[in-house]
Amino acid sequence: MAFTQTHRFARLGYGIAMVSALALGACSYEQGHPGNPFTQSQKLDTAKASLNGNKDFTGELARNYYAVASRRAAASDVTDSDYFAGKSIAASQGQVVAPEQPILPKNYEALPPARAAQEGEMAEHARTWLIPGNASPETADVKVLNDARQSLITALDSGGRERFPSLAARSQALYDCWIERSEHNVGGFSNTQCRTGFVRDYTDLVVLLHPPGQKGVYFGYNSAVLTPEGKALIKQAVDNIRAGTAHLTIVGKADRSGAPAYNTKLSEARAKAVAQAAVAEGLPADRISVSWTGEQQLPVQTKDGVRHDKNRVVEIDTRMPPSQVAELPPAE
Repeated sequence: MAFTQTHRFARLGYGIAMVSALALGACSYEQGHPGNPFTQSQKLDTAKASLNGNKDFTGELARNYYAVASRRAAASDVTDSDYFAGKSIAASQGQVVAPEQPILPKNYEALPPARAAQEGEMAEHARTWLIPGNASPETADVKVLNDARQSLITALDSGGRERFPSLAARSQALYDCWIERSEHNVGGFSNTQCRTGFVRDYTDLVVLLHPPGQKGVYFGYNSAVLTPEGKALIKQAVDNIRAGTAHLTIVGKADRSGAPAYNTKLSEARAKAVAQAAVAEGLPADRISVSWTGEQQLPVQTKDGVRHDKNRVVEIDTRMPPSQVAELPPAE
């Protein structure tokens, strides 16, 4: 069955039914339940008071979810503000807080017990997100969100939480924000700030977890013309980082078979050819550093006048801006 606006009203109805009990009790976070607009103000205050100075993943996640909750409150979306404030409180308490999902996976019972329980806890709330077509996991928008969620979880489980807690936490909060904003702004599904921010930070997280390493684009003798293999390698290097903030460092070189001055110019031409190809693949020029060394600092040391195919190369390396591995601000 397709989800309709009735489900949105059902989320509000939950708050009306529970207001008396929740207003009298201490704030608690129950995954799987929609937000309660009548406890939002109190819960947001509690979320703020619960924040601590911990720099681990849960501490960073709590701060990011509090930022999301605060923005929803500023936009008068008290129901979702209450919900994300609850996630912030849970993270502050050190609980495992999973990223949202647009629909419960059909095979969640077959997952490992801990993950199945985690997915099951999220089911009730996940099915109330009013994303078009979320009654079917094959709907285009839902499939994009589900695939992104699985990729995020893979990165988190591969050491992202422990090695880069701030970036990992911001990625998760931005993913949840992307889902929430997709519900309210269908026309802007692919262009929301939250989606853009998630893709940027997730891309950087993957690059940090799995550095591409230095690659070599090789040239023919006395040539600065890219080969098909070189073009493919440049495309792959750009694809790895385009959506994030990483930079490419490009260094051109030439073997020692010609005069030093000539080889310097040849290495310059090669470096610039690689840089131009990277720009053509969609990497902004201000994220490319280009230099050349002629016949100096060669991969293979040879005598003067010796041709060597491994020295007719432009070396490409990936460099992450220091700001992305330092302390990061809450999700925007």
